[in-house]
Amino acid sequence: MRRARSIVFRGQQAGLDCVERDVPPPGSAELVVQVTHAGVCGSDGHHLTGEVAATGTDRGYTAISAYHFGHEGIGTIVELGSGVSADRAGAPLSVGDRVFWSPPTPCGVCESCTADWPTALCANLDWPQGVGRPSSASYQDFATISTRAAYFRIPDSAASDAVIAFGCAMPTALGGLRRLGGVSAGATVVIQGNGPVGLAATMLFGLGPASRIVVIGEPGERMTAAENLGATHTVSLPDTDETQRLQYVRDLTAGRGADVVVEAAGHVSAFDEAVPMLGLRGRLLVLGLFSGGSTVPFNPVLVNNREISIIGSLGCPIDDYGRSVELADRHGDALGLHNLVTHRFPLEQVTEAITAATSGVAVKAVVNP
Repeated sequence: MRRARSIVFRGQQAGLDCVERDVPPPGSAELVVQVTHAGVCGSDGHHLTGEVAATGTDRGYTAISAYHFGHEGIGTIVELGSGVSADRAGAPLSVGDRVFWSPPTPCGVCESCTADWPTALCANLDWPQGVGRPSSASYQDFATISTRAAYFRIPDSAASDAVIAFGCAMPTALGGLRRLGGVSAGATVVIQGNGPVGLAATMLFGLGPASRIVVIGEPGERMTAAENLGATHTVSLPDTDETQRLQYVRDLTAGRGADVVVEAAGHVSAFDEAVPMLGLRGRLLVLGLFSGGSTVPFNPVLVNNREISIIGSLGCPIDDYGRSVELADRHGDALGLHNLVTHRFPLEQVTEAITAATSGVAVKAVVNP
């Protein structure tokens, strides 16, 4: 039987621990992969600080005191269950193929699943996964993936780094744009935040008809990446205040305001700043605010009098993971997506990897077990 090192989260006080465990053969509807790339998500840091209730007890999930960690993964198939011959898109699978997968596993039968809503809305989501059982988490040597999860074959023409460059951020952005709907030619889009979610949104809007894509965020490598991915205008967050940023958008649009603002910063202050930036019938897409209990004062009259739409989006349906692979394959070389992976860490340095990602030092941090 295979053995695997696995990173386990034991709560805010105890933090992360590396344990060894047995990896049993896959069941008939499972596959086992050797993890090669585990992307670091900004939410990992929120879990460690207690800002995110990872056990989802507010939605009725079972509280788990210790669970396997990491939810962005690429791996090489080492064993297929007897009932597994293809990925979620129907592409044939063989031992040795690479797959991009999402560890949180939906039930497939609840209202959300049958309606093809984002997997995060599943009423019986198998996530997180406690110790003492096979796990699909990515911070480990081997992962056991259920066929109910999102898993897609990576073609030979696509670089693993190009796929993991955004990790779950690209599917998240794809799910958000699905909720938002299209934008018209000549539109002005403001993206708050230049972390992976903001950069993924920048790339998607950059491939579309918008005329102006304004990215607000930290200067440095992440802003350079935003420019390479399609940002037409950039605003340094630490070098401006809210009033200056609002005036910048007003001036850029001849006083009209933005057609779309994408909150990808993960800070409640971004929501407060976004609403006044919108023009008549503007749309605010909230992608990053999924944790914390902070609130902001809000005047709903603005929504009515300016016919503003506020759209929440939590994750994505399963097939957006497949679309992410397709985008990396189609645009990876031209956009240099592999260059977004700026920091790599061994499995035993997961904590350092998370720090690099959440501090903004890394454009994308990746753990290579």
